[in-house]
Amino acid sequence: MSESQDTPDVPDVTWPRRRWLLPAAGLAAALAAALGAGPDRPAVVPAAAPTSPAATIGGGAPAPVGSATPGATAIPAGPTSSAVPVRATTPQRRPAPARSTTAPARRPPATTGTTRPSCTPAGAVDVVQVFTDGVVKVAARTDGEWSDQLCPGERIRVFWATYTFTADGAAKLYGSQVRYLDRAAPTWTMRLSLPDSCGPWYVVSGSWGIPQTLKPGAVPFGGGKLHWDTGNHC
Repeated sequence: MSESQDTPDVPDVTWPRRRWLLPAAGLAAALAAALGAGPDRPAVVPAAAPTSPAATIGGGAPAPVGSATPGATAIPAGPTSSAVPVRATTPQRRPAPARSTTAPARRPPATTGTTRPSCTPAGAVDVVQVFTDGVVKVAARTDGEWSDQLCPGERIRVFWATYTFTADGAAKLYGSQVRYLDRAAPTWTMRLSLPDSCGPWYVVSGSWGIPQTLKPGAVPFGGGKLHWDTGNHC
């Protein structure tokens, strides 16, 4: 056979084949779309990564789960995040200090020398000269060396009274005198008026009354007597 002989015509099947592939590819794409997201089947949404339950500060992104050690501060990844999750703790209240119920000991007042006795209302009167020929001297305490000192502005009543015996053994008043001792005149040298006969006499301090008569054997004026003689030795 010579090279110049014409080759019989062969039908071109390329174009019809391409026309068949295009509809098939479109049908496959439509079928895949129908199966992947149909009206009766919800579209698949990628699950979000779980976040840490710890609260974030300043509204930043939450830290990934398991990225923070309990009790420690965790810094989330990411160049723009500034939130630092902090572990929440309950504040502990300190117990109030116990109050002492014992009163503090008071310090004694400082003393610069010997403490002077304080005054006493109706201060004491002392006999500084005993009965001698009808003379007796008394004095209220103003020296500051003994207790029961005479208070400023106070007066103490002092008197003497003498009696003479009667035939029945009683006694009647013979003479008396009253005076008040104060800081201006704290002493009194008294001269008792005595009867010619023997009889009782009394020097007294206080508000006692002076009786006009005494029963036989009676001793008047109680504890107010400073110096006395009942006359029983006569």
